[in-house]
Amino acid sequence: MQVALLVELSFSEVLFRVHHTQKFKLTYPVPLPTSVAGMFGAMLGVGRNHLLKEFEDFLFGAKVVNSGRIITENSTYLQYKSMGEKPQRVIVSTALINQPTYCIALAGDENQIREIHSRIQNGIVFQPYGGQNDFFCENWRVKGIFAVDKSKTITNYCPEDWVESIEVNSQSNLMVLPVRHNLSPAIYFYFVINGRLHLRREVHAVEGIALYSLKDFEYQIV
Repeated sequence: MQVALLVELSFSEVLFRVHHTQKFKLTYPVPLPTSVAGMFGAMLGVGRNHLLKEFEDFLFGAKVVNSGRIITENSTYLQYKSMGEKPQRVIVSTALINQPTYCIALAGDENQIREIHSRIQNGIVFQPYGGQNDFFCENWRVKGIFAVDKSKTITNYCPEDWVESIEVNSQSNLMVLPVRHNLSPAIYFYFVINGRLHLRREVHAVEGIALYSLKDFEYQIV
């Protein structure tokens, strides 16, 4: 039987850098499975280089509890093209999310999940961070262990070609961003906050959180 451990994390700031961006830094509104694995890895003391092996039999996902607000920071640096030339002043923009809260999920065999639950309850090894190692979480709490089922309705993210319809309201936010994955030919993912994505297929889910294997994403814990 598969179950999932849910943990709620609050941050002052986070940056989950969007794939394919170069001269500016955009952030995903919710951490991808690779980032979620990094958070659980920190709490359990699993080194970055061992995450793929340690978590190969698990599924990961996350959803927004409190979306916070997106802020933009500008950094200025001097770029030298060659020695002796006058440097150019370059401004780089970075989008951060201020004061968000997420519910992250780790799913797998019930006995393994209960063991992980016990280890985290007894004290975490390292503080999880929000995309960059200077964005440590401010608060965390274990929500508990929940059953994993199959669902065609989710409240987090998936490839755009999986979506049959979208359910949103005035409090919802929908973003379409590129993700490096091999779940489908689609480059873009739909990310929904305070809404629902109705899918053409069933996926593993817990409390509305679609769950994914790490092997389906580019390994990049950022």
